[in-house]
Amino acid sequence: MRIASVETMVTRLPILTGEWRDTIHHVTHIELVLVEITSDTGVVGTGVSHTSGDGGKTIESLIQHSLTPFLVGKEVSPRGLWHEAWKFLHDLGGAGFTTTALGAVDIALWDMFAKEQKRPLVDVLGRVHQKMPVYGSGINLGMSEAEVVDQVKGWLDKGYRAFKVKIGKPDVAEDRERLTKIREVIGHLPLMVDANQGWGLEIASRRINGLNGLDLTWVEEPLLSDDIAGHALLRRQIETPIGVGENIYTIYQFRDYLMANAVDYIQADIVRVGGITPYMDIAALSHAFNRPMAPHFMLELSAHVLCAVPNAYIAEDTDGGSLSALKALRNPVKIVDGYFTPSDLPGHGLDFDREYMDQHRV
Repeated sequence: MRIASVETMVTRLPILTGEWRDTIHHVTHIELVLVEITSDTGVVGTGVSHTSGDGGKTIESLIQHSLTPFLVGKEVSPRGLWHEAWKFLHDLGGAGFTTTALGAVDIALWDMFAKEQKRPLVDVLGRVHQKMPVYGSGINLGMSEAEVVDQVKGWLDKGYRAFKVKIGKPDVAEDRERLTKIREVIGHLPLMVDANQGWGLEIASRRINGLNGLDLTWVEEPLLSDDIAGHALLRRQIETPIGVGENIYTIYQFRDYLMANAVDYIQADIVRVGGITPYMDIAALSHAFNRPMAPHFMLELSAHVLCAVPNAYIAEDTDGGSLSALKALRNPVKIVDGYFTPSDLPGHGLDFDREYMDQHRV
């Protein structure tokens, strides 16, 4: 089975729950880059990449003008092709736009590979878990205290049993007050916080230690994701575990974090690291360091693949940001009692609503 063609489209989907705000973002829409790869036997694999705002056309251009000529005619072998393609793109940059573009292609190839076998993707990868716990996650720093508490109550009512909210208010006392109100609502259930790289090392430890006693599962991205040494130093200064990964792009960067003892939870984004192939390698590396996987974003795909990861901890459902909430799917995924169950359909099982996406085409 060889690759016959590669087709792409970019769609800009509005966030229907309202704009997102945290310490560095102001997001009103998500751009999805959809990739369809067709084999010479007629099997079609679908992949997707995402951006928080703009950038989709840059990713599409890289796929159309660099990856497509490289891929057409090659045998469908996801792992082998990923390493060839990553080396081919490396002169343009080892990570970032290159891996995000490659992510959509790799996902499409795995979808095609599983469809050819007429098996769900999770079984082709090697199913370990029958279902995966999911936590409610909000980009909610711009919400009032009452609004964010109501948001968490809504997740609790839907059956979620773990929660994450943004921190980074001008005064740590305001962050603490918001989290205290949330803790009163959820009791002893897991509560995570995300600082979105908003601090420098000189204030991060003071801000995080100011939240001691709230029993936080992790603090996410307290510093710039590039600063591995800073995270290692910070980890020795605080009680709260550290989670990073959504802005780390290669297995080598994750290795350096793990070797520096700078991270407790690995939150690799399955798209940004380059797709399923490198994600599974990063998961295996993390397993060797006894670090759990709690991936960033893309619920429907991340949770599916996470069911094939031994050291899986939990998947993220970003309020308003899942493919289902963006109305990108004909078959919206339902979370039942706080758990995601993989589709039994061949491949990843995602049926994209081309008609709706075409209405928002870039």
